Amino acid sequence: MVRNRRVGGTWWRAPLAVLLWAALAAPLVAGVTAAVVLRRWAEDLPEVPDLAGWRDRAPATSRIVAADGTVLAELPFVDGVEVGHRAWVELPDVPRVLIDAVLAAEDAHFYEHHGVDYPAIARAALANHRAGRIVEGASTIPQQLARNLLPEEIGSARELRRKVREALLARQLERRWSKAAVLEVYLNFVFLGNNAYGVAAAARAYFDVALPELSAAQAALLAGLIQAPSRLDPVRHLEAATARRDEILARMQRAGFLPADAARAAAAAPVVLRAPRPRYGEVLPWYTEAARRLVAERWPEELARGGLTIETAALPAVGVALAERADQQSARWPTSERLLPELAGLWWDLRTGYVEAVHGGQRWSASQFDRTTQACRQPGSAWKLLVYGAALEAAAITPGTPLLDAPVTEYDEVQNVFWKPKSGNRFRGVVLAEDAFASSLNAPAIDVLGRVGGAAVIAFARRLGVTSALDDVGPLALGASCVRPDELARAYAVVLRGGWALEPHQVVRVRRGAQVLFDAVAPEDPWRATADRLDRLAAVVGLPPDERVGAPARGRLLDERIAYQLRRMLRAVVERGTSTAARRLDREVLGKTGTTNDNTDAWFVGASARMLGVAWLGFDDPRHNLGPRGDGAHAALPWWLDGVRLVEGGRPPAPILGPPPAGMEAVRIDRETGLRARVGGAELWFREGSAPTAETGTPSGVAPDFGRTTREF
Repeated sequence: MVRNRRVGGTWWRAPLAVLLWAALAAPLVAGVTAAVVLRRWAEDLPEVPDLAGWRDRAPATSRIVAADGTVLAELPFVDGVEVGHRAWVELPDVPRVLIDAVLAAEDAHFYEHHGVDYPAIARAALANHRAGRIVEGASTIPQQLARNLLPEEIGSARELRRKVREALLARQLERRWSKAAVLEVYLNFVFLGNNAYGVAAAARAYFDVALPELSAAQAALLAGLIQAPSRLDPVRHLEAATARRDEILARMQRAGFLPADAARAAAAAPVVLRAPRPRYGEVLPWYTEAARRLVAERWPEELARGGLTIETAALPAVGVALAERADQQSARWPTSERLLPELAGLWWDLRTGYVEAVHGGQRWSASQFDRTTQACRQPGSAWKLLVYGAALEAAAITPGTPLLDAPVTEYDEVQNVFWKPKSGNRFRGVVLAEDAFASSLNAPAIDVLGRVGGAAVIAFARRLGVTSALDDVGPLALGASCVRPDELARAYAVVLRGGWALEPHQVVRVRRGAQVLFDAVAPEDPWRATADRLDRLAAVVGLPPDERVGAPARGRLLDERIAYQLRRMLRAVVERGTSTAARRLDREVLGKTGTTNDNTDAWFVGASARMLGVAWLGFDDPRHNLGPRGDGAHAALPWWLDGVRLVEGGRPPAPILGPPPAGMEAVRIDRETGLRARVGGAELWFREGSAPTAETGTPSGVAPDFGRTTREF
């Protein structure tokens, strides 16, 4: 009989061996598989973020600051679709209560793990399994930082591969960088809503306080925003934000970061939000905008990246006082409809090129139009400096040339009218060129234009910095073509600097940390440290006067002898002409008034030994005027004097003309004939060889009836 081998046999041993082998081999296979997968995921792991380099490259808020350090404006960065503010703060300057709040909210065991919190991962997995959805996360601060600094390399999908890569990178991050470095970058990187990046910007955005001023309740609210800045925004979702704040306070208590009584008190405190006070436009608005616009035009990419410190020459105390004087002066010249005129002015240091004060209009809140750089207005007699300058340069006149002050009538073919300019109610007959300029006589200016030609005047103006369109017509002699105040100031600056150009500097330095993008700091800058001034002196020593102040290297634009003659003519305006009121100052000044038809525009352009200023009053709508007494001497000059007093302050007076350059001679000229005076007469300065040689009373070919022209018409 054959026995059944299955009954009582050993058939079960083979399956059992298979099961035992599978039980032993499965973990090994799983481990090998996991190792292979992990290795493959780690093969293209990005490099560990350079935290120090990121700090240097991080988009941040730019600041415009005045000469005394006053912050005039804070400008947001623009990084792709992100627009916001970030102010970097060192970790030691972050208050402990805020650090504790952030750790309680995001990574309570930050100082205990090495980049990944494995127990937290287990707790989160269990909580999510029980809930059937994701209700808890376990990403540590290093993991969050790695994900945020390298979003494209790590990815954003909720999958195991991303979490593993994130964890691997977090561990490498902690091996390379200290806990302090990781936490500092995290606190400055994190987005907290309301265009605030980093904790310092958030403290300002929600509470308008600096970090050291944060309370425990405020710190907990900010820390709570990290989870979901939009959903927990206290401005729109106050209840949710408050609940999250209280949760963070409870966590702080459990972690031992906050005593129980302090946590209860903080939770009982109401959430009081305060939007930051807008800086832009509050102090020196036109100056601030001019500085912003300049940087935006020259360095658009750098401004978008942000983090710039834009240092200006602005003097806030002067600017605020000047605005008050502007209001007072404007109120003196209302129209019958009670409309008030606009004012524009700038004050410019002739040595350094620093623009110390700018006022662009009556009210920044009503109009941001800057009339110093954007308004083109007829300058009236303030333009005559360029007419006389072109004629002196061409040797068409001298300061002692007798000019005809008599009625002039010209037909204007464009407007189909007869043009009859006059100065006051009478004519003087013959008047010396310097006297005609001082008294702002119109007929002699037309005479001068006729001698030199409109094309020469336009070419002269272009060389001195005027870029506006100029018409070669008779009224050009009287300032009929419009110019901007800043370009008229440029032309005057060349004369006042002996023929050398001057570059206006509202922005004197642009830097990002220690990196300097632009530097026009003058060695004379009193706000700078001695070492800084010496460095700048070394940088500009030996340069020509124009390059020394940052102007293009064009050489001397005007013969210094002609510049000296023009300065003496400007001084004569103050001594015996239309601006004698300027003699009330405690220092020598010179300048020129300007008034257009019907007193629509009133100007004064002048200078002390150090400071050039231009002042304009008028209405944007030229149908309005300043009234019968609203000329340059009465409407513009007083405000100009206010500006000079403010910008000069307590500086000691200095002579304004200086010694005459070589190649000049002083000659006394008879005002009746324009010849050398035997006695008396006016002392005038001539280029050698250009003064008259004949004396009064000596036969010299002068018509016998020449004296008739001195009679008044």
